[in-house]
Amino acid sequence: MSYQVLARKYRPQQFEDLIAQEHISRTLKNALNLGRLSSGYLFTGPRGTGKTTTARILAKAMNCAEGPASTPCDKCPSCLEIISGSSLDVMEIDAASNTGVDDIRTLRENVRYLPSSGKKRIYIIDEVHRLSGSAFDALLKTLEEPPPHVVFIFATTEPFKVPETIRSRTQRYDFRRVSVQELAAHVRKIASAENIKIDDEALFIIARKADGAVRDSLSLLDQLAAFSDEPITAKHVVAALGLVDRQLFFRYIDALAARNGSEALDIIGELINSGVEIPEFCTGLTEHLRNLLILQNAREPKKLLELSESEFEDFHKQADYFKTGDILRMIKILTDTVIDLKSGLDPRLILETSTLKLASLESVVNFEDVLAYLSDRPDMQILDSSPNLFGAAAIKSPGLALKARDDKSELTAAGSIDMGDVDILSARQVNLPIVQTNWSKFLEHLKTQSPMLSSMLSTVEIREVKDNVITAVYNSAAATSKQVVEKSNYLATISSALRDFFKSNLKIKFEVDLNKKASSFPKTVPPPPEKIDAEKLLAEDEKLRSIVEKIDGEIIGKRKIE
Repeated sequence: MSYQVLARKYRPQQFEDLIAQEHISRTLKNALNLGRLSSGYLFTGPRGTGKTTTARILAKAMNCAEGPASTPCDKCPSCLEIISGSSLDVMEIDAASNTGVDDIRTLRENVRYLPSSGKKRIYIIDEVHRLSGSAFDALLKTLEEPPPHVVFIFATTEPFKVPETIRSRTQRYDFRRVSVQELAAHVRKIASAENIKIDDEALFIIARKADGAVRDSLSLLDQLAAFSDEPITAKHVVAALGLVDRQLFFRYIDALAARNGSEALDIIGELINSGVEIPEFCTGLTEHLRNLLILQNAREPKKLLELSESEFEDFHKQADYFKTGDILRMIKILTDTVIDLKSGLDPRLILETSTLKLASLESVVNFEDVLAYLSDRPDMQILDSSPNLFGAAAIKSPGLALKARDDKSELTAAGSIDMGDVDILSARQVNLPIVQTNWSKFLEHLKTQSPMLSSMLSTVEIREVKDNVITAVYNSAAATSKQVVEKSNYLATISSALRDFFKSNLKIKFEVDLNKKASSFPKTVPPPPEKIDAEKLLAEDEKLRSIVEKIDGEIIGKRKIE
């Protein structure tokens, strides 16, 4: 027996088998049980959601020897003929290839004939919106006053293209898009029945790629089953379907968040070498940013994000990298990039320039944050801290005037600006990648003020940066260091150094993770020891100079005291 593709082998044969269309199956079953059948139906919805399949099940239910029945027997000659596609009483017409008025006139002539064996003569017209205007006009009279033995079932993905005169004479049923979770569960069930081993990550990728179409998901499973004899993993799906590995998006976002343009360009190089189409990458990246946007703003993000548990955790780690305004600006840059890709210029050049633009994008600054930052500056004059008649607030300082519009998210400069005053905008947001990437350099900066504090901070793990608050974690063995650095004078020194180095109102809090051993913490390489200028040291320290002269000694360097 020849191989039968999964989409046909597992095509639903009963209303109960329909995926995610319970509202339709319940209504049709009740109509069959009550004998309240219409002469015209309009099935609408995305492709692959079961419109034509439901039409065939309804046809079986009407013509079943035991019917009309809400549960066709699938054993009588009528049911078997409809299943095999050989029934003379059920005609399936593709409107895409039978669009003319002559085709509909032929149909009008044929509806006069009684069914050959069943109870109804049923016409299933797929993609009905493709009929011409004159064809619809020819169909209208028959649909308005059909013979009692005729039923029309129309299926379309674009119901708005069907004339209102046709829609008003049919019962409309809207098929909904199947969610990623529902599709993944259905594909898992089919894979188990076919003894195809596949992991959850791969299932979710297939379900997302199918975009709500049950038929497409099974076709993809068919393709992947032939790709490898090994259990199907996410890597197999990415390789077989030519998709962009989602981890590439996470790495790219990490690079952008750290403002590391060179790393982002390297990732673009990997993308090009792997043969992935640049527009597909831009589409996937936009979807990635949309997920971050939902995580930040939705009341229940899990209901809106079609992600596996592991993917949700990965996105959650990046949720605080950017402010909402930053993400919106990034999405705008990407949409402009997609438009530019159609210009005929070198796609790689367009993506690379957009990448550098994204990597150098400064965070938006809330006007309230600037006001809070300036409140301690004696050289700043706040003219009006509340919105005036025109929804604006203003600040004045030597050589600089700032005014915020009523959206409170943008600043405009007026007058002559001294670049030395630009630091007043240091209320900008700093994220986790920026702090992690620059931590060693910060320790060097802190060392100029306190070598002891620099050494103590070299053993922490920077675990989180949220709302400009750094969470630094010590392991259980270094709990005493936490008590030292939290002393008010030391904490003030650290905060001042953070503010100077990162040009932002950063704060820091310290925690101890009792479940972590020292070996499990990322090792921070301490800054190299400073070279000692012996002559300068002796010139500045009179006591040291006196001691050296008395013992006729010399300074040979710093020595670690065990």
